[in-house]
Amino acid sequence: MPEQSPYISLLYYILPSFILDSFELVNVEDKPVDNPTPELLYPSVLHIYLDERDNRTKEQSQIFKPNGFTEATQVQDFPIRDRKTVLHIRRRRYIDSNGKSVIINNFNLSAQGTRYSDEFADFLKEILGYIPRDGEICGTTVDGKRVKTGKEL
Repeated sequence: MPEQSPYISLLYYILPSFILDSFELVNVEDKPVDNPTPELLYPSVLHIYLDERDNRTKEQSQIFKPNGFTEATQVQDFPIRDRKTVLHIRRRRYIDSNGKSVIINNFNLSAQGTRYSDEFADFLKEILGYIPRDGEICGTTVDGKRVKTGKEL
């Protein structure tokens, strides 16, 4: 890891391993959960916004022109400090020199068939015995099974 600010160094430990090599941090928001209840595991949601870096080579810069970003993909990651964590990841769009084809880098942003980071999906499979598909990880249960909080483990 090259020498950088302590904040960026810390992000390498918090975010999935590949993220900061290809994406840059744009914004962070901590939003309270709507209608909180006493048994709610996560009282707020940490939203981390990331945009793909422009990593084109000099040759690619002559062929592909920037054309904005895709809609953000939301990926659930490990909770951070008792907050559900959602990564909002936008990929860059490029248009070829003739203006007809849109080019998008293909990143594997989540575990197959889920909206969880690979590491988080592996963790859930180890703990629950399966990977929840579309369940929210902000309540007291996941697909009908009780999820323990950090205090209960």
